[in-house]
Order: sequence, then structure tokens, then C-alpha cells
Amino acid sequence: MTRKCSTCQHIKRAEIDRRLAAGEPGSQIARDYELNPSSLHRHRTNCLNLGSSNAIMKEVSRGTAAITCLPSKDELNSAYLALQPRIDEIISQAKQQGSLAVALSGLNSIRHTLDSLARLGGHDRAGTQVNVAVQTNVNVGLAQIAERLIKHFDQEPELKARIAQALVEIDDE
Repeated sequence: MTRKCSTCQHIKRAEIDRRLAAGEPGSQIARDYELNPSSLHRHRTNCLNLGSSNAIMKEVSRGTAAITCLPSKDELNSAYLALQPRIDEIISQAKQQGSLAVALSGLNSIRHTLDSLARLGGHDRAGTQVNVAVQTNVNVGLAQIAERLIKHFDQEPELKARIAQALVEIDDE
């Protein structure tokens, strides 16, 4: 019968696992949580399936290097701005040749370009405010509403009587 992992049973297991996954040295973590270093090593290997802290830090470094190789926001912005006139040119040619499908595709490309520019500029739709105007001076009086309701429900005397009663109560208020 196998023994239970003492690190898995530790009250601060989530914190220990987070530190191990971040690549912190096991010896320091073992000291901080009063764990046996070999037990912590077995936990890292068997329970979390993680490599050594050196291997994790190498992966982190590779990730950081990959991120630095990505184009900057300004470089992307410049590339999109340079792309827009080319799309405009394609649309003009499509219009001259009477190819509506190509023109629509070009317009869609411009829309995507502008959407991307807006996101890059921090002007995405998440913060967009929408103003709605509501007309409150509708000139329909209670008498007109009552007349329409009574006329509409003329064939149903019980319902017509209930509506009339409700309108009388509203009028009394």
C-alpha cells in the first residue's frame, strides 16, 4: 500500500503548488513550510508532474523571449495604417470591374482593420456609451386608451367590464 503524499495533505498546499509551478527552488519552499525536501521533490515530480525549478525557469525565459519578439502596439498600428490604402485600392479596382463580391470583401476587410485599430488604441466597444432618447410627450389620453380597449374587447363583455372598472380606478387616482 502506498503512502499518501505529505505535501498533498498540507494545509497550504495551493500556495506550495503555486510556488513550485513558478519555479521557486524546492529547498526554500521546504524550509518555509517545514517540509522534507525529498518529499517536496516527490510531490513536484509525481503529483504535479513538474520539472525542476531550473527547467521551469528556462521555460519562463523562453516565454519572455517569445513575448519580446512580438511586434509592439505601435508597430501593429503602423502596419494596419499601411494596409488600409491597399485595401482601398483593391475596392476601387473591384468597383471598376463590377465585382460586387470582391468590393464587399474589401469593405469587410476595412471594417476589420478599423476594429483592430480601435482595439489597439484602447477604444474597444467595452467602454462604449450609448445614449437613448425616449419621447415622453406622447399625446394619448386616458379616454383614447379606454375607447380603444373597449372597442377591441367589445365581443367579450366580462373582460370589457373588468377593463372599464380598472380604468375607472385609474381615473379616480
